[in-house]
Amino acid sequence: MRNKKGNVLIIALIFIAIIITIFTFVIAVFMGHINATLYNIKLDMYSINRSAIIAVNKVGTSIDRFSYSQKEYEKIFIEILKKNYNLDNELKGEGLIEYIKIMEYEIYERREKDSYTKERHDNRVIHTILEVKMRPIILMGLINNWFVFTVHEDVNLNTFNEKSG
Repeated sequence: MRNKKGNVLIIALIFIAIIITIFTFVIAVFMGHINATLYNIKLDMYSINRSAIIAVNKVGTSIDRFSYSQKEYEKIFIEILKKNYNLDNELKGEGLIEYIKIMEYEIYERREKDSYTKERHDNRVIHTILEVKMRPIILMGLINNWFVFTVHEDVNLNTFNEKSG
């Protein structure tokens, strides 16, 4: 009788160990995918802001006519963000990204203090902070609010216009 109880216990422990190993593997793969997506969003924030600057100033060949229109930059930034991540007009998605929320989109002047890093900028920059909520692949009801991340990027405007600042 003792051997049967011991065998059942060993089989149960092996089964639990297999489940925990599979669960850990799934979480590791998912977190790797989240990290890669957040890294891509950060890279895209830089590229999209640079694209917005170029798009707004494409006709202004003279540095005297260089535009620092935050509203124009942000409008183009949002359009490209929606296109790159298949988001609707409210910046909500169907896939891994549940939503993106623009927390801050500002043009900081030289020596102005950054609200995120608390440091002063040496140049005029486009300061962008996004809140990104990822959709978990398992246990959605329990861990849904765990996957909200903040992504920050500043793009130097002085590389486009040497007269700024």
